[in-house]
Amino acid sequence: MAEAIVSIVVGRLADLLVEKPQTLYEVRDEIQLAVTELTRIKTFLPDADSRMDVERIRILLRDVRELAYDAEHVVETFVIKASSTKKPFQRMNRVKFSRKMKNIQKKMSLLFNLFSDYNIIPTSESTSSKRESGKLKRFHSFTTPEPQIFVGFHEDVECLVRHLVNEADDSYPLISICGMGGLGKTTLAQKIYNHSAIKTHFAGLAWVSISQKWQTDRVLQRILICLVPENKESILNMDSDKLVEYMLQIQGRKKCLIVLDDIWSTDTWDALKAAFPAGKSMSKLMLTSRNAEVAEHVNLDGFIHKPECLSPEQSWELLKLKALHTGNCLDITRDVKRMEELGREMVEHCAGLPLAIVVLGGILVTKPSLIEWEKVYRDSKSSLKAGKGLGEAYQREILSFLVWSYNDLPPQLKPCFLYLSKFGEDKWIKLETLYQLWIAEGMILSSDKGEGETMIQVAESYMGELVHRNMVQVRFNDVESSLTKFEYCSLHDLMRDMSLIQAKAEDFFEEIHFQSGNEFHLKSTTESRSASTRVVIRLDEEYSSKEANYYFSKKRNQKCYRSILLLCEFGARSLPRALGLHFANFRFLKVFSVENYTNFSGAFSHFNVGRALGSLVYLRYLSVRGSNLLVFPSLQKLMLLQTLKFDTKKKIYVLPWMPRDVLVKLDCLRHLYLPKVQVNLMGRESKFRFNGLSKLETLENFNASWCEVKDLRELINLRKLTLAVIASYDILEEMMKNLADIASSPSSCLRYLGVTISHCHLELNNGLTILKQLVYAENLNLRDLKIYGPIPEVGLIFPLHVSTIRITKLTLARSHLEEDPMPILEMLPMLDVLHMCTDTYVGKEMVCSATGFPKLTYLFLDSFPNLEKWRVEEGSMPILLYLSIERCNKLEELPRGLVFLNSLRVLKIFQMPQDFNDRLIREDEEGPDFHKISHVRRVRIDDLVYDFL
Repeated sequence: MAEAIVSIVVGRLADLLVEKPQTLYEVRDEIQLAVTELTRIKTFLPDADSRMDVERIRILLRDVRELAYDAEHVVETFVIKASSTKKPFQRMNRVKFSRKMKNIQKKMSLLFNLFSDYNIIPTSESTSSKRESGKLKRFHSFTTPEPQIFVGFHEDVECLVRHLVNEADDSYPLISICGMGGLGKTTLAQKIYNHSAIKTHFAGLAWVSISQKWQTDRVLQRILICLVPENKESILNMDSDKLVEYMLQIQGRKKCLIVLDDIWSTDTWDALKAAFPAGKSMSKLMLTSRNAEVAEHVNLDGFIHKPECLSPEQSWELLKLKALHTGNCLDITRDVKRMEELGREMVEHCAGLPLAIVVLGGILVTKPSLIEWEKVYRDSKSSLKAGKGLGEAYQREILSFLVWSYNDLPPQLKPCFLYLSKFGEDKWIKLETLYQLWIAEGMILSSDKGEGETMIQVAESYMGELVHRNMVQVRFNDVESSLTKFEYCSLHDLMRDMSLIQAKAEDFFEEIHFQSGNEFHLKSTTESRSASTRVVIRLDEEYSSKEANYYFSKKRNQKCYRSILLLCEFGARSLPRALGLHFANFRFLKVFSVENYTNFSGAFSHFNVGRALGSLVYLRYLSVRGSNLLVFPSLQKLMLLQTLKFDTKKKIYVLPWMPRDVLVKLDCLRHLYLPKVQVNLMGRESKFRFNGLSKLETLENFNASWCEVKDLRELINLRKLTLAVIASYDILEEMMKNLADIASSPSSCLRYLGVTISHCHLELNNGLTILKQLVYAENLNLRDLKIYGPIPEVGLIFPLHVSTIRITKLTLARSHLEEDPMPILEMLPMLDVLHMCTDTYVGKEMVCSATGFPKLTYLFLDSFPNLEKWRVEEGSMPILLYLSIERCNKLEELPRGLVFLNSLRVLKIFQMPQDFNDRLIREDEEGPDFHKISHVRRVRIDDLVYDFL
């Protein structure tokens, strides 16, 4: 880890020399000397890391980490003071800086002496060249999801599926999959859960991961939201008794399969069992557990399946698929036969455990030569011993094996991997946020950037390498226009166990749990000697505010915290008051995230906290998303800020004395998420300025009512932009001119544009020209278009040949179109979601033709006042999943063509005439038009929900 930290600091200092050349001009030589010496120190660290089991060397590595952080802090302090200090005081700032840098140089000299005393030798030049000067070697580039590799359990899947769909008297109410960690229980359960026979047989499916930390109500809520998602709001407001009652009601009304994944103890089941039928039921339960006693405790009549470990041949097949898949660039000169011999011997050490095999494959896939395989072979023999049983001792060896896979990571990937353990067990982490956190922490090295790449893309390549090594699970982004290929990531529970062990061993972060009542406890490494650390604060639903205030106000906690993430899965009522009063205790923060907290009373009021944030001048990441903190007054002091998320929930009032150029000084800003709500400028005409933010890559919720439109043309590095123009044609025209400048620029980077146009009187002005410019400009990459208010006919906006139009989401409301818009809209080749609301179309007939809407998955029709007939031809909307028809009071019947929509899963009918509803279902009996919807899994008519097979 020390090598990674030094690399991070070297990269950060080098970046500052490039980003702030004028500010650092006078001290450039001193900073460059520190970079040179740190780079020299780095050559000693591989040898030191290999001897971390020696206490004095562990202390030495800790001192190296802290010295690197000290150098970073001194330079950043100089940048902040030089940017805000008046000229007469600049010399004093320069003298202090030189004194501190000389002190750091002295400490570096002492470190070199210790390296010599401890016989720590620097990396040789030949080895150094192989390490490519620390630059990450990219082994793989993910463009599409790889096919899931599933070896050895096909018969298990078919057997368990048969048991679950069996309705005979001898059927099992419970299927349990039991076995040690890493055996593939969850993967097997997922295969069953997604099996076509299961989806056909059960009307309701629910999957919930229990893990070691759970709350009964939350588990039941998650199950019910899976079974009846349309009732999510009411489910979240139910008390315990109502949740149990509703669970029993749903399971009695339809066939459900509920999966409890990773249930650890009998106590867990005892807390949940009241919500499951005690006798015979149409519904069934499947659970996975490491403990077979849990399955027996749940139901003695259940079927317990204990997957066997893979055979030697299956083990080799899995390793071969992971380590030697066709996408890997192989060395054609290597001895393939010898590599197979080594592979078969190594895989024996894994004793048929799939997790160990895929992790081994993840290491080997990055080693294309026979020499490297031989080294892995030697190392693996010391990590796993062949012929061991699968008891607790073997589980400990598996963890040792996973640590070995961690140690094999390139230095820059180690802190990125450990960072994942900051998040909860069984959590899927949003990768857009994770990448921004990595960058703010300095973990993404600019030296790894390729030509034209952003830091987000480098972060994505880091994640790709972790996925390639089978250390992280990911979900791919199914939106073609997304800026990242991966959307979410997660860790296997054993991987997370290993990462927590490593994080603790390396003082990577400390975790603080505040829990309610007598159960309050503080889990943290307060005895840690590390001067710079990261803290994760977890609050339960009713945490002990008194104890939390005590912790935050203690002087002993005035450590050099690098980051604070306040996490509360279930939404704490309020935050510790002392956190607002004692921000000075955390003045060196790089990252501060406090999302979805809206109760700030007394000393922790939204205004006071907003002002206090101004003292956190080293921040690079600030998120108050979903909270009501007032951050405007303090923003101009946060000159190092890279990511700012203050898309708050409540209306913001900007007082007359607040400067409108508060954002302009944030020239390091890369990602900016503005409030979604209206910002009231309190009578002043001047709007917020964005000139100077030339490095901005993401800008969301730009609202022309309070943001200066002319500044858009200066944001030359934008990759994602979402904006809104409300009730002003003149501003819309000005916005379009600026967007046209962006589109015509050969250096345009824009890959996603979302535009909302609301009541700009397009029909009275030259609106058609503006809309055409917006739709036709290829370089704008318009993906999401919302238009509220009258528009010209859609045939005049969209051309007949629309292959270049990339709109994926289209919303129209109050358009007052007299001609059927469907013949034009259905030709949009990438349209995924179509909302047509409130008088969008005022005609009587509508037709969706046979080849129309090839990519449409969601269609919403709301308030078509005159629509009487709608025809859907066979072949139209071939992949439609969701259809909503609301308040179309003259529509006589559903189109016959609905019978051809085989992919349709949900149909919503809301506030339609009673005779229309009766044609479908009348008093729980099939109506004359029921055959049109009999293939749809879920039909909702007003408040009634019907689930069909």
